[in-house]
Amino acid sequence: MTTKYIKFSIGKDMLRGSLFIPSGKGPFPGVIFLHGRGGSRTNYVLMAKSLAAKGIIALAFDFRGCGRSDGNFIDQTHLMGIEDGDAAVNFLLGQNVEIGRIGIQGSSFGGYVAAMLLDRYPFIKSLVLRVPAVYADSFLDTTVSAGEEKDFFGDKDNWVDASSYKKIAKFKGDLLVIQSEKDELIPQHAVRKYYDIALKVTSKKYFVQKNARHSIHDNPKARKEFNELTVKWFLETL
Repeated sequence: MTTKYIKFSIGKDMLRGSLFIPSGKGPFPGVIFLHGRGGSRTNYVLMAKSLAAKGIIALAFDFRGCGRSDGNFIDQTHLMGIEDGDAAVNFLLGQNVEIGRIGIQGSSFGGYVAAMLLDRYPFIKSLVLRVPAVYADSFLDTTVSAGEEKDFFGDKDNWVDASSYKKIAKFKGDLLVIQSEKDELIPQHAVRKYYDIALKVTSKKYFVQKNARHSIHDNPKARKEFNELTVKWFLETL
């Protein structure tokens, strides 16, 4: 396995990340990791390395304003996050990957971005959404601060008609949705809707992480479980 520190541009800004390349000739299946709002790629390195060791090329990168990427976090809108995700998919497509065997893992805001990209790339084979966020299209050009999130998601009108649900409803690949039992931000029914509305998928699974909150950074047991679930899912579906 080889690790490369990479960068690719989005407008005038540069996004930075890590690419984990399996040994061998390829082409390889590929997976992209999309972190939550204000997070970074560092939380996904272990999973990415595990996948690369099993023959899957994996890309973890930082959204604008996060980690080592350019931009100011406070200026980033939902639409800009989707644009960043789109740029990451295009970067991966330029690597030694097999187009029909590509997966995306998205957590929280990253889960929303993953869903919003599906109709742009109908060849996406597999998807893992952990505590996926959801926003009505009227909020595309805005952002929601951490202090506002609980009240925001508590108002169903802010997300019930989101395009991310409509795109999941048309998804034909394999879907794993992971919910945190004690999520204090995203309502359980908002997460569950991603699963329930996905009626055209090849396969789907819903998993509840017991005693887990929205963030699992300080929960080693939940992090280990999430890592194992994700790696196993992609190995089975890609």
